Amino acid sequence: MSGFSIVRGARECDYPVVESVRSLLPLVEEMIILVHRGDDPTRETLSALHDPRLLLVEADWDAGVRRRGLVLSRLTNLALARCRCAWAFYLQADEVVHEDDHDAIRAALARWNGRPRVDALTFRYLHFEGSFGRVNPVRYRRQCRLVRNDGRLESVRDAAGFGRRDGGRLATRSSGARIFHYGWALAPEALKAKALALARLYHDDAEVVRRVGAMRAEDLARPDLAFRWTGRHPAVMAERIGRQRWDVLRYRSAPLGTPLLNPGFYAAWLRKWRVLPRW
Repeated sequence: MSGFSIVRGARECDYPVVESVRSLLPLVEEMIILVHRGDDPTRETLSALHDPRLLLVEADWDAGVRRRGLVLSRLTNLALARCRCAWAFYLQADEVVHEDDHDAIRAALARWNGRPRVDALTFRYLHFEGSFGRVNPVRYRRQCRLVRNDGRLESVRDAAGFGRRDGGRLATRSSGARIFHYGWALAPEALKAKALALARLYHDDAEVVRRVGAMRAEDLARPDLAFRWTGRHPAVMAERIGRQRWDVLRYRSAPLGTPLLNPGFYAAWLRKWRVLPRW
């Protein structure tokens, strides 16, 4: 299989992109990463890995449609087009694969490779919120990440998933593996940088200022909606986790350590299922 990803501003937003790439390299024959054409130091960060399977491709992130995050699917499809293997594993810059799941991924691929009607394999998500010790169950539970690379599939919307080019229903099976999502387990200043960078892909400058500009960095994560997690993180994350020096929980505390006593936890679920309005 091929691996592919897109990334911009990895240092500013403190994305665990090096850990992400390292977690996927044992599974793939090549790793395609699309980076921003310009002075973004992300390319330098990734080049330091010195792995011959790694191919860095430059593209202009500021070109084309930037509304609704559509630039993300456009760039993801550019990276996918560079993949040469029969299957392609899409891993975003803040996502990590656990080494304990490598065998499950290989087994799932062996099982479904000969079934051409199966388009993609899904992964169960663990969303770490505010710190590396809390998981938010309100966010999405599953996503397609390993797709059949035969030209029939494409990244859609803001690159959260994939669809068939002919408009047909995507046929998926479970990989039996997990994705560790660390995009909200960042220091407050990195959270603010990330929120601003993402907002610029969805809104004009005035709307970015209205939505994000006045927000406190510590209010962007919601650890008060998250449960304590005591499992084992991927080995590639050990050094980063050991460097954690912030505590978002002192800003947003979960009552008695559990979101079950927090009315906001239930309101978040109702908003998720559109029983309550999101705003």
